[in-house]
Amino acid sequence: MKLFQTVCNTFADWERWVSDYRLYEYDQLTIFVSSLSPSFRMQVEQYVQHHLPQAKLFPMIGDASEIAVICALVFDECRADVDEMRQKMKLSEQYYRSLFEHNPDIVYSTDLEGNFTSVNPAFERVFGYKADEILHTNSLDYIKKEDIPRVRRYFYRALKGKVQQYNLEIPTKSGEVYLFQIKNVPIIVDGNKVGIYGIGRDITEQKRAEEHIKYIAYHDIDTGLPNRLQFTNIVKNAIDKAKETGDTLAVLFIDMDRFKMVNDTIGHYGGDEILKQMAERIKNILPSGAHFGRFGGDKFSLLLTKQTDVQTVVEWTKTLLQHIALPIVYEEKEFFLTASVGVSFYPTDGVDAQSLLKNADTAVNRAKQNGGNNVKLYATKMNEQVMHRVELERYLRKALDKNECFLVYQPLLDLMSGKIIGSEALLRWKHPKIGLVSPLEFIPIAEEIGFIHDLGRWVLTEACMQTKKWHDLGFRSLIISVNVSASQFQHPTFFEDVQQALKQSQLPAHCLHLELTESSMLRNMYYSIHVMKKLQQLGVHVSIDDFGTGYSSLSYLKDLPINTLKIDRSFIYQLHKDRSDIAIVKSIITMGHGLRLKVVAEGVETAEQMKLLKRLKCHYAQGYAIFKPLLAEQFEQQVLQGSESTIQ
Repeated sequence: MKLFQTVCNTFADWERWVSDYRLYEYDQLTIFVSSLSPSFRMQVEQYVQHHLPQAKLFPMIGDASEIAVICALVFDECRADVDEMRQKMKLSEQYYRSLFEHNPDIVYSTDLEGNFTSVNPAFERVFGYKADEILHTNSLDYIKKEDIPRVRRYFYRALKGKVQQYNLEIPTKSGEVYLFQIKNVPIIVDGNKVGIYGIGRDITEQKRAEEHIKYIAYHDIDTGLPNRLQFTNIVKNAIDKAKETGDTLAVLFIDMDRFKMVNDTIGHYGGDEILKQMAERIKNILPSGAHFGRFGGDKFSLLLTKQTDVQTVVEWTKTLLQHIALPIVYEEKEFFLTASVGVSFYPTDGVDAQSLLKNADTAVNRAKQNGGNNVKLYATKMNEQVMHRVELERYLRKALDKNECFLVYQPLLDLMSGKIIGSEALLRWKHPKIGLVSPLEFIPIAEEIGFIHDLGRWVLTEACMQTKKWHDLGFRSLIISVNVSASQFQHPTFFEDVQQALKQSQLPAHCLHLELTESSMLRNMYYSIHVMKKLQQLGVHVSIDDFGTGYSSLSYLKDLPINTLKIDRSFIYQLHKDRSDIAIVKSIITMGHGLRLKVVAEGVETAEQMKLLKRLKCHYAQGYAIFKPLLAEQFEQQVLQGSESTIQ
């Protein structure tokens, strides 16, 4: 006795199956057919009568709900064998039907096109669709559009014989959304894939429970703020980012003074309610870039990532203490609280989260020891920094008189001709005791103490005088670029200072290029435009320095009387590697051409960057790939003496 099985979606499938297995050649056949539509059943019966008269036709017990027809063929050697086979098939069908109909998980099947061919009662119950509504429709019509590509991939992988398991949010007929863990397995009949089975388990509540557990693991239950663990992670992440950007961070501990008295008076529940109010009060005044947490008990933690200079942090903290001191009402009673605040700074007080938190904690304890309601900075390194700054300020005031300041000149290359056309004057300060001091360190101090105007006048005059000397040596086309700080540009005597420098040096005005930052111009737009127009009338060229890092906008750019855009070095650094930087640089260059402005790229460090800038039609470039900043004597020897040759 032999058994054959198949699934027929159409009557043509039935005819093909009979022909493929040459059923007409067998003398004794018993065929079992699942009950389907009357028309299909009638076609099968007529076919058997005319083409398989030797066959016996029986309905299959336990009718299937699939559209496909299940057929079985038995070589009937004895009646007992047929009865035994029928019994086994009946039992198998009952097992399958029980698994399908009584499974609490959703179970469904689809054809090769993804159309539903069956759904179990659990499917109908969960999603609110009746079987006759959903059968023969495409399964992808019932999921979110954004999930269709992903589910389609799983479907085709399952058809290749690989069991697929994934999570999927599925909306019900009423609009509710449930999360299911879906498993797709292929349906294989006679060695052929004819569709897939899907089994889905509702894990919505499980997922919510997991998310809640995760939330309470990282948040304070009472206030909803990040707890000690989460806040520590936030500080770690901020430090990783600051290491790349060079930013300063401030970590603050805010510890309520004598809060034990509050708990003793109204109990811990009442104390927690007051701390909730206090947390909301602090959250309402947090500056941009702040991260607020509850470190434990009556101690809050705060990370500041913007405007983290000492003075700004201290001033904001004093405002914080004033808000904390406002009365809090609980059960119609007013409570007056104060707090102690300890501050540590990255990187001066620590370069890792644990150090910063420990030092902020040390500082807040000192604040409490001093009576509370005050701010303490972590002492050791902060005091060293303050003393160093005071020392620098004192030395800086005498730097010009003692001839400690000098200029270096970074050559400027015409990318089209390959010729050096001028240089940028850069201020340097070398103190006999502390050595070379970075401009990033002493320029801000000079601006704060008002010394920047004296420095600026000296740089202007010195740069113009040196360039005129080179003109007198025969290099009359050389230009000189000079950086102008925001406060220097806004000073009432700035225009007169430029006039005086040109008059004293006898340098032609068109050879002087002044580099202004966007922020310096936007500080007082009308006054800035007025001064810039006067400079251009004088013949001086005006450039926007570090373009793209400030408030870059065509709305003001087209109205400014400028001659040059200088692309900030941050966009050049990864130019040959980062497509986004290429797009930005290309846009700035195109913008410059459109506004009839010259474009300079600074910070060019490789020949590859230079070639790319040339291909993008950037006018000029400067950087270590061309020349590093040079002393005047070096500039003459290394640049001017070789100026007749083209730099490749």
